[in-house]
Parts: sequence; structure tokens; C-alpha cells
Amino acid sequence: MPERVVVRKHEKVEYANNSFFTFSHNYYNQDYCFESHWHNSIEITYVVKGEKIQRMENEEIVAKTGTLLLVNSGVSHDIDVKKGIEGIVLLIDRKFINHVCPNAIGKRFDLEKNLEVKQKIINILLKIYRNESQENNLIDTYIDILIIIDLLTKYLIDDKYYIQEKHDDELYELVIEVINYIDKNYKQKISLNELAALTNYNKSYLSTVFKKKMGISIFEYIKNVRIQHCLDDLKYSDESIVDIALNNGFPNIQAFNRTFKELFQMTPKQYRKKTRK
Repeated sequence: MPERVVVRKHEKVEYANNSFFTFSHNYYNQDYCFESHWHNSIEITYVVKGEKIQRMENEEIVAKTGTLLLVNSGVSHDIDVKKGIEGIVLLIDRKFINHVCPNAIGKRFDLEKNLEVKQKIINILLKIYRNESQENNLIDTYIDILIIIDLLTKYLIDDKYYIQEKHDDELYELVIEVINYIDKNYKQKISLNELAALTNYNKSYLSTVFKKKMGISIFEYIKNVRIQHCLDDLKYSDESIVDIALNNGFPNIQAFNRTFKELFQMTPKQYRKKTRK
């Protein structure tokens, strides 16, 4: 498994090449304490059997067999695991979530918002765990993690938590204007000149402000909005892959296939086949 290193309470998670998550099945034959730390990943843990105590944001949780917990990125937490505990740990790169689901930028997730979805996540984790020893299951695991991300961003966003920005901040309003325009017009070709004319700012300044506030470039945001709609269409519609690409703003099927494979290490055809099993 990729190395996890805790340095001054910040846990640096190293992902394997071309990956956006780590998945591990752990067993402890003695009591162990993980000191208070935080990381930029979303951490989802499931207690297969046994017990642990987890503390975060002034709350102490006794997690026994069958408990699913989620730690949002940037949240300090410490854990006491008890001898004999067996658990599943999934860490997902928060940057990747923001890339493929721009609606989740600046938001937290809450498992208690939808208990049915929470159970679906448990079932997926157990499925990955059962199939972990099988060969050639990497694509299946990728699909399962993407489904978990889809569930998180569609059903479990915490509406009480927002990006800490002042609403009278002129730069914040500028970014919101650009985002709203992209969200409405992502199916069409969008140029930086067009956005500059819309906002009455020069291209260089607009690009710099957007990257500073959002953490990704304008064109990355456009690409990710398009990809998110393509994921839904591949999963739920019967449109051809070419039509899905063109109808969601990609200039051609080659550009869509290249972008999709860079993000997910599989082709759109493989994704559609796996999600429709």
C-alpha cells in the first residue's frame, strides 16, 4: 500500500501512480493510538469487527462493529483502536473530488443526511474488501470508488457548511459570475476572451483570481463540469458515447477519450459497461 507519513500533525497521503485513493484492510493485535492529525483526503472508515474511539471537533465517538465514519479534509482527529479490531479505511484525494464534481468545492459531507445512501457506501466497501484478493479487479475498484464519490456529492453534502468567503468580496462575486456562466453554457465552446468580456476584466487577471479562489484553472473547471455531466449520461442514458461527448461540450471524441482516460484510467466504454452490470 502507498506510504502514509504523519509530520507535525499533518498526514501526507501518498497515492499510487495514476490513482486518487488508497484502500486498506487493517487488523490490530494490540491497542494502538493514532495521535491527533489531519490530512487533505476524505477518510471513510468501517469497523468490520471490534471497537475504536475516534475524537474530532470536540466530539468523541465509540465506533463498534458495523459503524461507518467519515472525516472531512482538514479536520483534526485522533483514534484509539482496541486489540482485535478489524477495519476498512478508504482515503480519497479531495482535489480529485473537486475536479470531477465542482459542486463539492468548499463543501463538507455528512453521512447522516441520508441513511439509505450511507448503507450503500457500506455495501460498496464490503464488496471491494471481498474482491480485494482477486486478480484484475482494479477497474472494478475504480468504478466502485467513483460511485462512492457520486453518492457523496449528490446526496451527502452538508448544506450548513460553505466556503468561508465574505459575500461582499468583489473577487468572490467575480468568481461566482464566471461559475454561473460556465454551468449554464458548458455545452458550448467557451473562450477566455468571452469570459473577460462578460466580466469586464482582462484575461490574465481573471485567470489569476479564479485559480486563487478555486484552486484550479478556468479551463480545468470547464472540463470538469463537462466530465461530470458525461459521467451521468454514460451511466443513465442510452446516447452513443460520441453524442455524449459532443453534447457536453467536447470538441471531438478523441479529446473526450483522452481526458476521460487521464482522469479515471479507463475508457468511457469501460465505465459504461461496469456501471451497468
